[in-house]
Amino acid sequence: MAKTNLDDHVLPRPVERLPDYAHAKSRQSLAERLHDAFGLTPQSASTIADAIVDPSDVRRSIGEPSEPDVERIPVPGGTLLGIRTQVWARRVMPDPRNPRTLPSRRHPFAVDPGSGDEDSRFRPVPEPQPLDAARPQSAELVVDVESRHHLAWAAQQTAAYVLNENDWRVSIRSQGVMEAVWLVATTFRHADGSDSSTTLTTAEGSSRATAVHSILNIVSADVPYDDNDAGMRARVKRINEAFDRGERDADTIFALRCERVPALILVGFEPYPGGATTFPTAVRSLVALRHVDPPKPWGEGPENESLADEVLDELMRRGLVTSTEREYYAGSCTKAEARAAHLPDDPVLRAARLVHLFSAGGEEVYEAIRVAVTSQSTRKRMTQKLMNDLATALILRAVSKDRADIDQARRYLRHAFGKAAHRRDAWTATSRPTAELVAAALKEVETAIASDRDEPGPASVELAVRAAFPLVVDGRLNADRGTSGNDQPDRRTPGEVLDAMRRKPQGIRQLGQALGDFAEDIDIRAVGEDGGVRRLEDGSADQVLSDVWLRNEYPPAGKAKAARPGDSPTDRYDRAVEALGGAMEELSRCFVELAKVAGEDGQPLVDRRGVEARLTDPWRKTLRSVDEELLLWARAYRKRHGQGRPAPLATGGDDDDDAEDGGIEAEWDAADDAPVVTADEEA
Repeated sequence: MAKTNLDDHVLPRPVERLPDYAHAKSRQSLAERLHDAFGLTPQSASTIADAIVDPSDVRRSIGEPSEPDVERIPVPGGTLLGIRTQVWARRVMPDPRNPRTLPSRRHPFAVDPGSGDEDSRFRPVPEPQPLDAARPQSAELVVDVESRHHLAWAAQQTAAYVLNENDWRVSIRSQGVMEAVWLVATTFRHADGSDSSTTLTTAEGSSRATAVHSILNIVSADVPYDDNDAGMRARVKRINEAFDRGERDADTIFALRCERVPALILVGFEPYPGGATTFPTAVRSLVALRHVDPPKPWGEGPENESLADEVLDELMRRGLVTSTEREYYAGSCTKAEARAAHLPDDPVLRAARLVHLFSAGGEEVYEAIRVAVTSQSTRKRMTQKLMNDLATALILRAVSKDRADIDQARRYLRHAFGKAAHRRDAWTATSRPTAELVAAALKEVETAIASDRDEPGPASVELAVRAAFPLVVDGRLNADRGTSGNDQPDRRTPGEVLDAMRRKPQGIRQLGQALGDFAEDIDIRAVGEDGGVRRLEDGSADQVLSDVWLRNEYPPAGKAKAARPGDSPTDRYDRAVEALGGAMEELSRCFVELAKVAGEDGQPLVDRRGVEARLTDPWRKTLRSVDEELLLWARAYRKRHGQGRPAPLATGGDDDDDAEDGGIEAEWDAADDAPVVTADEEA
């Protein structure tokens, strides 16, 4: 048995004799009181009564069924009703889908169940639903599993993860469970035709319950099927006899501390008058409120996973998505099941649909997302960042990689959907073939260049959204955060790079190449200005795409792309353009520096002294000459790359948006943290 290290500096909690296991009559009386007071089914009521250490005391504390005396817990949408008591650890089960494990689960859309490693042998256990769909506010849940083996596998996977990531065993061996676990009567319904089984399952406190079961060598998945009263009574008697004999070995002490745990049993829910909040949503709301300041935070990944699941449930409740679409977006169906439902089995198309749903889905979708998010956190703001985070959580359920790789992809992918993707009615997610989408986007870009228009159109937005998935997941586009030792000055978000790409014919072809190569499961290759795949300088192989190459090839507005070595006319042209761009940046910097020089009075010295005309006149002449040539060069570019009649030479200012480096991820988040603007607010 492992040593209780906390004994070194924390006084262990004294142990005492366990109460005897209650007689059947006492438990039955409590079950009847629970049924009468809260409308619980007989099975759920009996399950609760059998788990409680002192059923007679709880029955007395409830009082009259017409006006039960219970704890009232406000949550968004209503009030949960709970009973605080002690329960037997062997009569409760840790949640087999502990939210901490959500980001690491293998979803059927990524791996067909049974075709991969042990972690994908079955589907993930689904979200609990109301036991009776006609009474969604009753404090009883149901979870559909394939079989008892499915439940055992899920419990084992969850326990292994929890004990590795959030192990409470050292503390609990020394102190026992000091804070109540939250429990809900949950029925496990088996698809193989086996009888359903009901047990108390943790809604909060799964890590503590998992630790207790590990200490006591309890197989968690056996709890729903164990109704051996005689065995339970004998075990309690054996532990008490050891205590009476003065035995204080580790096993006896740990059993005396851990066989009972404090609990808050949720037995009812009262929604607001006229409200439609369901009991599962209320429970998730309560759990979310607790995890605002948890012993160990869920972290952003699990938090967004939970919120995204609630959003899908709310969309389904409102009829905005079907139950099949809900499973599809949640990643809970296989690719074959998606095809059978006439939904795209391509993760790229699924990702685009999710981005459109969360970023440009319309007023009804926005309202559903708002309700779902605030049901778990009243402090969440409806921002582009939040929408991207939720979409990303669901998108990556189609990816089967190591957790570290998925976490890295999550950090970058959530910054890959820029402002254009959030403009409602500006684009839609279609299922048209890549070649057709590329052709449409090329036509848009050529027209935009010819007409000197900044925004190409919806096809280019859809193409960029689609291509974000392969480029980020395959590691070809990530985030330069300006860390030490990194000499790359470009700190744009992935979305800003994609936005620059979709404005050039070469970029459109590159996005299409990324989609094609990813679909063929080959390294994504670079595309040159002629639209063909680039070769390495020595011509030995195709050039594979990288983040550095993309950022150099598609720089921000006002900056020329990095020139490459070589002595061809094109190489010399690129170097000259880059040099001119650098000179323009230096000119701007010097101009600002001169304007900043302050005199003794603190005012700009140049405003008082000026600059002599013999200097400024030639400068202005040079600038006018350069300006005229720049206009001609811009027109030549439009003529070559645009379609239709070239736009007349412009004499006014440039309307292009300034590209601003995003910097570290916190700066990116701040840029995306502006509230989402609804159509009503725009009007």
